Amino acid sequence: MEKHDPEAFRELFDAEPSEASGADTATWVDLYRRLVEMMERQLDETRAFALRAPDAVRQYLSRENIAILEEEIDAFKARLAHWSNAGGSQP
Repeated sequence: MEKHDPEAFRELFDAEPSEASGADTATWVDLYRRLVEMMERQLDETRAFALRAPDAVRQYLSRENIAILEEEIDAFKARLAHWSNAGGSQP
């Protein structure tokens, strides 16, 4: 996470159980799947809004909001893959 405060992600990822039960695994897979879906909807809405916005707003959104959402989605997809592999299910 190059543009974010790494502490926020560290706190979230550190809250994950180190030795997870099957129920824990299912919970974290569901949580990250829903988080990725929500953030992808936000990204789609932000991109659609940017298409209709003046250049300055579009540039700001591209440089800030869109870049941040893409970076966060990548991080959460990685955690989803981790938990999916831990439980033997597919993301």
